[in-house]
Amino acid sequence: MERVFVDTNIILDLLGKRIPFFDAAETLFRKAEKKEVLVLISTMSYISTEYILRKQLGKTETKKALSAIRTITTVCNSGEREIDLALISSMKDFEDAFQYYTALNNAADVIITRNPKDFVGSSIAIMSAEAYVKLK
Repeated sequence: MERVFVDTNIILDLLGKRIPFFDAAETLFRKAEKKEVLVLISTMSYISTEYILRKQLGKTETKKALSAIRTITTVCNSGEREIDLALISSMKDFEDAFQYYTALNNAADVIITRNPKDFVGSSIAIMSAEAYVKLK
């Protein structure tokens, strides 16, 4: 089964129902629900998503939404190694570097993001949710 690392912006597209990105994000997570792909999410993405979405949905609804996707996703292991690699990375953004090394160290086959330019030089395939669901 393909291991798909999902960046925070895709989770926000899904749970925040962000148009026009919602449909592709929903299709991707439905594939996870059907066990067609293994969706990997970093601990940082859960934390960032909760912080951003609780302003839109409220605390209770945000936790319900995160709990729902938690049942169909895998939380990636990350820690000192990913922090250290991100700190010495040539990537412009620390968060993107952390996400990249988390995906890499958790054997992701592809990173799904709306910001492919943030992952220039990646040794992992980078795709938008729209492009990924069209291929699969």
